[in-house]
Amino acid sequence: MLIAFLSDWGLKSYYVGVCKAVIHSINPEAKVIDLTHEIEPFCVREAMHVLYRAYRDFPPRTVFLTVVDHGVGTERKAIAFSTQSGYFFVGPDNGLFTLVAEEDTILEIRELANADLFYKKQPSTSFHGRDIFAPCAAFLSKGMPLENFGPLLPEITLLDYQKPRLEKGKITGEIAFFDRFGNIETNIPETWLFTQKGLKFYQKLPIYISGEIYTVHYAPTYGSIPQGEILIHGDSSGFLEIAVNQGNARERLKAEAGAKVQIHLPQ
Repeated sequence: MLIAFLSDWGLKSYYVGVCKAVIHSINPEAKVIDLTHEIEPFCVREAMHVLYRAYRDFPPRTVFLTVVDHGVGTERKAIAFSTQSGYFFVGPDNGLFTLVAEEDTILEIRELANADLFYKKQPSTSFHGRDIFAPCAAFLSKGMPLENFGPLLPEITLLDYQKPRLEKGKITGEIAFFDRFGNIETNIPETWLFTQKGLKFYQKLPIYISGEIYTVHYAPTYGSIPQGEILIHGDSSGFLEIAVNQGNARERLKAEAGAKVQIHLPQ
Protein backbone atom coordinates (compact mmCIF):
# COMPACT_ATOMS: atom_id res chain seq x y z
CA MET A 1 0.00 0.00 0.00
CA LEU A 2 1.14 3.52 -0.80
CA ILE A 3 1.83 6.18 1.87
CA ALA A 4 1.62 9.84 0.81
CA PHE A 5 3.54 12.05 3.23
CA LEU A 6 2.74 15.75 3.78
CA SER A 7 4.26 18.05 6.41
CA ASP A 8 5.52 21.56 7.15
CA TRP A 9 8.95 20.34 8.26
CA GLY A 10 11.01 21.13 5.17
CA LEU A 11 14.01 18.95 4.36
CA LYS A 12 16.79 20.73 6.26
CA SER A 13 16.13 18.83 9.49
CA TYR A 14 16.09 15.07 10.01
CA TYR A 15 12.36 14.76 10.80
CA VAL A 16 11.18 13.45 7.43
CA GLY A 17 13.99 10.92 7.16
CA VAL A 18 13.40 9.57 10.66
CA CYS A 19 9.67 9.11 10.02
CA LYS A 20 10.44 7.18 6.85
CA ALA A 21 12.86 4.99 8.79
CA VAL A 22 10.12 4.22 11.33
CA ILE A 23 7.70 3.36 8.53
CA HIS A 24 10.15 0.98 6.88
CA SER A 25 11.05 -0.69 10.17
CA ILE A 26 7.38 -1.68 10.46
CA ASN A 27 6.59 -2.27 6.80
CA PRO A 28 9.68 -2.71 4.61
CA GLU A 29 7.40 -3.04 1.58
CA ALA A 30 5.79 0.37 2.06
CA LYS A 31 6.17 2.84 -0.79
CA VAL A 32 6.35 6.41 0.48
CA ILE A 33 5.69 9.39 -1.79
CA ASP A 34 6.54 12.85 -0.52
CA LEU A 35 3.50 14.91 -1.39
CA THR A 36 5.23 18.01 0.00
CA HIS A 37 7.15 19.08 3.07
CA GLU A 38 7.04 22.77 2.19
CA ILE A 39 3.71 23.75 3.75
CA GLU A 40 4.10 27.14 5.45
CA PRO A 41 5.06 26.38 9.07
CA PHE A 42 1.99 25.87 11.28
CA CYS A 43 -0.40 26.69 8.38
CA VAL A 44 -3.18 24.15 8.74
CA ARG A 45 -5.29 26.09 6.22
CA GLU A 46 -2.69 25.64 3.48
CA ALA A 47 -2.29 21.95 4.30
CA MET A 48 -6.08 21.54 4.13
CA HIS A 49 -6.22 23.01 0.62
CA VAL A 50 -3.14 21.19 -0.70
CA LEU A 51 -4.33 17.81 0.61
CA TYR A 52 -7.77 18.37 -0.90
CA ARG A 53 -6.35 19.16 -4.34
CA ALA A 54 -3.95 16.23 -4.36
CA TYR A 55 -5.61 13.23 -2.75
CA ARG A 56 -7.84 12.21 -5.66
CA ASP A 57 -4.78 11.80 -7.89
CA PHE A 58 -3.62 8.88 -5.74
CA PRO A 59 -4.97 5.35 -6.09
CA PRO A 60 -7.58 4.10 -3.61
CA ARG A 61 -6.17 2.54 -0.42
CA THR A 62 -3.43 5.18 -0.24
CA VAL A 63 -2.62 6.17 3.35
CA PHE A 64 -2.15 9.93 3.74
CA LEU A 65 0.33 10.70 6.52
CA THR A 66 -0.28 14.39 7.20
CA VAL A 67 1.64 16.23 9.91
CA VAL A 68 1.05 19.97 10.25
CA ASP A 69 0.64 20.04 13.99
CA HIS A 70 1.21 23.24 15.93
CA GLY A 71 -0.78 21.67 18.78
CA VAL A 72 1.53 18.68 19.21
CA GLY A 73 1.59 17.53 22.82
CA THR A 74 -1.66 19.29 23.72
CA GLU A 75 -5.15 17.85 24.16
CA ARG A 76 -5.86 17.79 20.42
CA LYS A 77 -6.48 14.19 19.32
CA ALA A 78 -4.37 12.05 17.03
CA ILE A 79 -6.69 10.33 14.57
CA ALA A 80 -7.01 7.97 11.63
CA PHE A 81 -10.05 7.55 9.41
CA SER A 82 -11.25 5.90 6.22
CA THR A 83 -13.46 7.29 3.46
CA GLN A 84 -16.03 5.91 1.08
CA SER A 85 -13.62 6.38 -1.84
CA GLY A 86 -11.19 3.97 -0.21
CA TYR A 87 -8.57 6.32 1.24
CA PHE A 88 -7.04 6.41 4.73
CA PHE A 89 -5.87 9.53 6.57
CA VAL A 90 -3.61 9.83 9.60
CA GLY A 91 -2.76 13.03 11.44
CA PRO A 92 -3.77 15.58 14.07
CA ASP A 93 -7.43 16.45 14.52
CA ASN A 94 -6.95 20.19 14.00
CA GLY A 95 -9.03 20.94 10.90
CA LEU A 96 -6.48 19.72 8.37
CA PHE A 97 -8.98 17.21 6.96
CA THR A 98 -11.92 19.64 6.60
CA LEU A 99 -12.19 19.72 2.80
CA VAL A 100 -11.64 15.98 2.43
CA ALA A 101 -14.46 15.38 4.91
CA GLU A 102 -16.76 17.76 3.04
CA GLU A 103 -16.18 15.99 -0.28
CA ASP A 104 -15.71 12.34 0.65
CA THR A 105 -17.91 10.48 3.12
CA ILE A 106 -16.02 9.41 6.25
CA LEU A 107 -16.74 5.80 7.16
CA GLU A 108 -14.86 5.33 10.44
CA ILE A 109 -12.81 7.58 12.72
CA ARG A 110 -10.49 6.24 15.39
CA GLU A 111 -8.42 7.98 18.00
CA LEU A 112 -4.81 6.78 17.90
CA ALA A 113 -4.65 5.54 21.47
CA ASN A 114 -3.14 2.04 21.28
CA ALA A 115 0.36 2.56 22.68
CA ASP A 116 1.39 -0.91 21.50
CA LEU A 117 1.41 0.52 17.97
CA PHE A 118 3.49 3.58 18.81
CA TYR A 119 7.18 3.84 18.06
CA LYS A 120 7.67 4.81 21.71
CA LYS A 121 5.05 3.88 24.28
CA GLN A 122 5.81 7.19 25.99
CA PRO A 123 5.74 9.45 22.92
CA SER A 124 7.77 12.63 22.78
CA THR A 125 5.62 15.68 23.47
CA SER A 126 7.08 17.38 20.40
CA PHE A 127 7.47 14.61 17.80
CA HIS A 128 4.19 12.74 17.35
CA GLY A 129 5.08 12.45 13.67
CA ARG A 130 7.75 9.90 14.56
CA ASP A 131 6.19 8.31 17.63
CA ILE A 132 2.49 8.08 16.71
CA PHE A 133 1.57 9.12 13.16
CA ALA A 134 4.34 7.40 11.16
CA PRO A 135 4.03 3.99 12.87
CA CYS A 136 0.23 4.04 12.68
CA ALA A 137 0.40 4.92 8.96
CA ALA A 138 2.82 2.01 8.52
CA PHE A 139 0.49 -0.45 10.26
CA LEU A 140 -2.41 0.80 8.15
CA SER A 141 -0.32 0.25 5.01
CA LYS A 142 0.05 -3.40 6.12
CA GLY A 143 -3.72 -3.76 6.21
CA MET A 144 -4.30 -3.51 9.97
CA PRO A 145 -8.00 -2.77 10.69
CA LEU A 146 -8.81 0.68 12.03
CA GLU A 147 -10.51 -0.84 15.07
CA ASN A 148 -7.07 -1.86 16.38
CA PHE A 149 -5.91 1.74 16.75
CA GLY A 150 -8.24 3.03 19.44
CA PRO A 151 -11.79 4.10 20.29
CA LEU A 152 -14.34 5.34 17.80
CA LEU A 153 -14.84 9.08 17.44
CA PRO A 154 -18.13 10.63 16.30
CA GLU A 155 -16.66 13.43 14.20
CA ILE A 156 -13.54 15.36 13.29
CA THR A 157 -12.65 18.98 13.88
CA LEU A 158 -13.59 21.28 10.99
CA LEU A 159 -11.76 24.48 10.12
CA ASP A 160 -13.71 27.67 9.49
CA TYR A 161 -12.95 29.12 6.07
CA GLN A 162 -14.47 31.36 3.37
CA LYS A 163 -16.49 28.97 1.24
CA PRO A 164 -16.77 30.05 -2.40
CA ARG A 165 -20.01 31.78 -3.35
CA LEU A 166 -21.44 32.64 -6.75
CA GLU A 167 -23.87 35.52 -6.52
CA LYS A 168 -25.31 37.86 -9.10
CA GLY A 169 -22.52 40.05 -10.34
CA LYS A 170 -19.71 38.66 -8.19
CA ILE A 171 -17.78 35.58 -7.17
CA THR A 172 -16.30 35.34 -3.67
CA GLY A 173 -13.77 32.96 -2.14
CA GLU A 174 -10.45 32.98 -0.32
CA ILE A 175 -6.74 32.70 -0.95
CA ALA A 176 -5.98 29.04 -0.36
CA PHE A 177 -2.17 29.16 -0.55
CA PHE A 178 0.76 30.34 -2.66
CA ASP A 179 2.97 28.17 -4.84
CA ARG A 180 6.75 28.46 -5.20
CA PHE A 181 6.38 31.11 -7.91
CA GLY A 182 4.18 33.34 -5.78
CA ASN A 183 1.03 32.50 -7.73
CA ILE A 184 -2.13 33.04 -5.68
CA GLU A 185 -4.21 29.89 -5.51
CA THR A 186 -7.87 30.51 -4.69
CA ASN A 187 -10.60 28.06 -3.70
CA ILE A 188 -12.94 29.33 -6.44
CA PRO A 189 -13.81 26.72 -9.11
CA GLU A 190 -12.62 27.88 -12.52
CA THR A 191 -15.94 26.84 -14.09
CA TRP A 192 -17.70 29.61 -12.16
CA LEU A 193 -15.84 32.14 -14.30
CA PHE A 194 -15.43 30.11 -17.46
CA THR A 195 -19.18 29.57 -17.88
CA GLN A 196 -20.17 33.23 -17.44
CA LYS A 197 -22.12 34.36 -20.50
CA GLY A 198 -20.43 37.07 -22.49
CA LEU A 199 -17.06 36.70 -20.75
CA LYS A 200 -14.19 36.13 -23.13
CA PHE A 201 -10.46 35.63 -22.78
CA TYR A 202 -8.39 38.83 -22.64
CA GLN A 203 -11.16 40.82 -21.00
CA LYS A 204 -10.08 42.77 -17.95
CA LEU A 205 -11.76 42.13 -14.63
CA PRO A 206 -11.70 43.98 -11.29
CA ILE A 207 -10.58 41.77 -8.40
CA TYR A 208 -10.76 42.73 -4.74
CA ILE A 209 -8.24 41.22 -2.31
CA SER A 210 -8.49 42.34 1.32
CA GLY A 211 -10.37 45.44 0.18
CA GLU A 212 -7.80 46.49 -2.44
CA ILE A 213 -8.86 46.53 -6.09
CA TYR A 214 -6.73 45.26 -8.97
CA THR A 215 -7.54 45.09 -12.68
CA VAL A 216 -6.39 41.78 -14.19
CA HIS A 217 -6.51 39.98 -17.53
CA TYR A 218 -8.73 36.93 -17.85
CA ALA A 219 -6.36 34.77 -19.88
CA PRO A 220 -5.86 31.11 -20.86
CA THR A 221 -2.27 30.93 -19.63
CA TYR A 222 0.70 32.94 -18.33
CA GLY A 223 2.42 33.59 -21.64
CA SER A 224 -0.70 34.87 -23.38
CA ILE A 225 -0.29 38.31 -21.81
CA PRO A 226 2.74 40.62 -21.66
CA GLN A 227 5.47 39.96 -19.12
CA GLY A 228 4.76 41.64 -15.79
CA GLU A 229 0.98 41.82 -16.30
CA ILE A 230 -1.49 40.34 -13.79
CA LEU A 231 -3.83 37.58 -14.94
CA ILE A 232 -6.45 35.21 -13.65
CA HIS A 233 -6.85 31.75 -15.17
CA GLY A 234 -7.83 28.18 -14.37
CA ASP A 235 -5.04 26.15 -12.75
CA SER A 236 -4.29 22.45 -13.19
CA SER A 237 -6.54 21.51 -10.25
CA GLY A 238 -9.63 23.27 -11.58
CA PHE A 239 -9.47 26.41 -9.43
CA LEU A 240 -8.85 30.04 -10.29
CA GLU A 241 -5.27 31.25 -9.93
CA ILE A 242 -4.09 34.85 -9.87
CA ALA A 243 -0.59 35.25 -11.28
CA VAL A 244 1.91 37.67 -12.75
CA ASN A 245 3.53 36.56 -16.00
CA GLN A 246 7.12 35.80 -14.94
CA GLY A 247 6.55 37.64 -11.68
CA ASN A 248 5.35 37.13 -8.11
CA ALA A 249 1.65 37.86 -7.53
CA ARG A 250 1.94 37.30 -3.78
CA GLU A 251 4.45 40.14 -3.47
CA ARG A 252 2.88 42.36 -6.11
CA LEU A 253 -0.59 42.24 -4.55
CA LYS A 254 0.68 42.04 -0.95
CA ALA A 255 -1.59 39.04 -0.46
CA GLU A 256 -2.06 36.98 2.71
CA ALA A 257 -3.28 33.38 2.97
CA GLY A 258 -6.95 33.17 3.94
CA ALA A 259 -7.71 36.66 2.64
CA LYS A 260 -11.05 37.26 0.96
CA VAL A 261 -11.04 37.33 -2.85
CA GLN A 262 -13.91 38.81 -4.81
CA ILE A 263 -14.27 38.97 -8.61
CA HIS A 264 -16.75 41.49 -10.02
CA LEU A 265 -18.29 40.22 -13.24
CA PRO A 266 -19.03 42.38 -16.28
CA GLN A 267 -22.66 43.48 -16.46
